[in-house]
Amino acid sequence: MVDSEQDTVARLERATKTFGTGDAAVTALDDATIGFRRGEFTAVMGPSGSGKSTLMYCQSGLDRLTSGRAFIGDVDVSTLTDQELSVLRRSTMGFIFQSFHLVPALNARENITLPVDLDRDAEVDEAFLDELAVVLGIEHRLGNLPSQLSGGQRQRVAVARAMMPRPEVIFADEPTGALDSKTSGELLTYLRTAVDDLGQTIVMVTHDAVAASHCDRVVYVQDGRLVDEGRNPTVDDVLGKIRELS
Repeated sequence: MVDSEQDTVARLERATKTFGTGDAAVTALDDATIGFRRGEFTAVMGPSGSGKSTLMYCQSGLDRLTSGRAFIGDVDVSTLTDQELSVLRRSTMGFIFQSFHLVPALNARENITLPVDLDRDAEVDEAFLDELAVVLGIEHRLGNLPSQLSGGQRQRVAVARAMMPRPEVIFADEPTGALDSKTSGELLTYLRTAVDDLGQTIVMVTHDAVAASHCDRVVYVQDGRLVDEGRNPTVDDVLGKIRELS
């Protein structure tokens, strides 16, 4: 399940993550090797507790592997210090979480530009910010605090923040989990557009077959192991495979 290194923006090599020790040890990721292609939308799916979120966290350096290697581009994140990882994430990765993770004291605009503002060598691309705000339908909400926004609007701010630095790859962990079906559909349509029109790479952990059907590729995880994958999935394809794994 690995593409050639020239095609990939992120990859794992024989990645294993174990929690606990001795008889209490649990292997959440088991000798996984996988690559994520540039300009591709990938869903990572599996039953609850299968290790799909652990895969994303270890790939992005948010968690450390027990053994194996994790690369973003040519950089082995497994070898970096916490400070080096922080710098790498700001410059090359975007993150979208179900719980938004917005800063309450900052308005929408300030939350969106935060990753760029933290990089002393970068400047905010105002034209790109305007484009993101219009496409996501939040252009009239940029001055509002998160507490003044609906759940869907907060998630759109989180998406714009992830996109703002033009990262190499965006990692999304259940991004539609807290949204209604209409807002979820709008969000997924925008993520699809970001891949098709902007060449963005997105890796999305999800349990939602409809969300996975927006992707180019779906990877299935069970008991920490990569067990199957498919391309251009339909909702029925995904539901059938999840029933089989469960």
